[in-house]
Amino acid sequence: MSYPPVTPMPDHERVLGQIQRGEVRAGAEAAREIAARQQEAYGSAFLGSPAEALRRQMRAAALTSLGELKGAA
Repeated sequence: MSYPPVTPMPDHERVLGQIQRGEVRAGAEAAREIAARQQEAYGSAFLGSPAEALRRQMRAAALTSLGELKGAA
């Protein structure tokens, strides 16, 4: 018994097929639903760019450290 050679499917064909079959959602409506779930689950932890999130975390850590230093003095 001989099998035909398997040729890999290009990524764009695979992804488009998944979208057509409803396995993956894409588009503005899906993006809004994902953003709403993220906001509900994580609050504002992920608002803005990664750099802005890091800046907020660094500022909070610095303020916490300053508060601890003032409390130790």
